[in-house]
Amino acid sequence: MTPGLPFGPHPCNPFALVASPKLGLRHKGLPPHKVQVTRHGKIDGACEGKDTWDGAIRSLAPQVLNMAVVKVTEQDPVDMAQLRLQLDGKFEYLRGELSAVGFRDCVRRFMKGERACLKRRYAQKGAKAYPLGVDRKQWDKLVIYWQQRDTKTKSEHMVDARRAVANVSHLGRGGKAAIGAKLAS
Repeated sequence: MTPGLPFGPHPCNPFALVASPKLGLRHKGLPPHKVQVTRHGKIDGACEGKDTWDGAIRSLAPQVLNMAVVKVTEQDPVDMAQLRLQLDGKFEYLRGELSAVGFRDCVRRFMKGERACLKRRYAQKGAKAYPLGVDRKQWDKLVIYWQQRDTKTKSEHMVDARRAVANVSHLGRGGKAAIGAKLAS
């Protein structure tokens, strides 16, 4: 941690911040990343700082939050507050403040995608090793969750639902009759 600054960079990760005992506002010498907030209090998906925001969540969330907790609302409130504090120290919000719902949606979206990626890369391929960056106990709980009958049933229903919906944008070029024929088959 840099002496005299309220936050300092983590030695292994430039996005991770180590908070000092005297938490304060952003230090004036550190230029924060800028990210725009919509009028609903959520991060604007088309803003310039969205990639930096996603990178920060990608690097901070697995360190702070419990990956085995499936619902974000069941995460430890202290851990969620710590993640929010670290992100608030790293980013400046333009056109409004990030709401609690907006923050929770960002974290939920990341955690859902990260767990799906972990399942695809490790659990479905029968890998004996657990992924780096995930605690062994958390990984064991996730594998047990994925092997439950209810979870498998829910997954199969979601696969069937995705197959049943035809996305018109994936049907290619053609007239109305050609697209109708593809949808009918």
